[in-house]
Amino acid sequence: MRKILGLAAGLIIGVISGAHAETVKIGIVEALSGPPVIVDFGESYLQGIQLAFKEYKASNPKRDIEIVVYNDEANPQRSVSLVQRLIASDQVSAIVGTVNAGSVVAFAPLAQQAGVPLMIGPATATDITTKFIDQKPSYIFRCSMVERFMTDAVLDWAVKHYKSIGMIHTTSGYGMFALNEVQSGMAARGRTLAAVEAAAPTVSDMTPQALKMKDAGVDLVLIYHDSPELIFRAFQKLDYKPATAAGWGLSSQMAVNVIGKEAIEGGVMAQAFDIEDPKAREFDAKMRAEFGDKYRWPVVAALGYDAMRLVLQAVDRAGGEPAKVRDALEETDNFRAVTDTPSHPFSAHNHECLEPSAVFLGVWRGGEVVRLAN
Repeated sequence: MRKILGLAAGLIIGVISGAHAETVKIGIVEALSGPPVIVDFGESYLQGIQLAFKEYKASNPKRDIEIVVYNDEANPQRSVSLVQRLIASDQVSAIVGTVNAGSVVAFAPLAQQAGVPLMIGPATATDITTKFIDQKPSYIFRCSMVERFMTDAVLDWAVKHYKSIGMIHTTSGYGMFALNEVQSGMAARGRTLAAVEAAAPTVSDMTPQALKMKDAGVDLVLIYHDSPELIFRAFQKLDYKPATAAGWGLSSQMAVNVIGKEAIEGGVMAQAFDIEDPKAREFDAKMRAEFGDKYRWPVVAALGYDAMRLVLQAVDRAGGEPAKVRDALEETDNFRAVTDTPSHPFSAHNHECLEPSAVFLGVWRGGEVVRLAN
């Protein structure tokens, strides 16, 4: 375990100096090793958490807080074990995490049963919080994108502008979930996908799938695969130039690095962080100063930042008793987010920090993701 803790050395223990009545522990579980796309999510969300905690320490707070960070390797069994350790051994007052929706689904019941607030992020599976919202009280919150919100934003735009829409997706659980969301969303809009192609996460060539899109006359391809660069390479090989759209995964700087600035130009994706907003620009500048080239994904980092600030502010007001932290989270008001999280994000009937209206479309323009004009 010492080796695992070393992966997040700067965050594992961050004790605020000064005389305080108690030390409060907050547990963080993120995927910090494994497939690059998974690590990109985990590291970026963790960067936002790290900046929020650093700022909290510098604000002369009244609470003595320690953070414990574990790497779940995007493995549900491992994540369950780590959450059990956070609850039973580390005795944390709240938990934040993780990337893999399957992991969250596996350990969220443990947090609910133990009465320890869980702030989910950056997992996006639609019904994670709603499964618990009728339990009074629910300890399960989220500060991340929601798959259905993203799908609705993309499809509202897609059916308005394109006659023939296709989809290439991974055969993983995420890809199959996304396929169901997209097909249901298209049906609700009176449309069907012109072509659907799947590929395993480990595939090395997507030319057959791209060729099916081209032969079907698809003019917009929805991309829900772990390796989008393979799809773009296949498009170039076939001299096929459809419009492209995806969930927020297409907005990482890593996507530009592996796909290419020219190829990704015009790619559309769901967003909840408007870089043109002054507060977003300020946050972006702070992240670049703090992490340099390691800062790759503004929207994911921003949601991690807001998630951690929500938890820290709740602990600051309530102390370390988990039930009181839960209540403080639900009662949060006048919150100033860097994302489109509202000032009063939670209620007894809603534990999502983002509303559907907060999700908009971004587009790659000149190496930067900006808001897509209507």
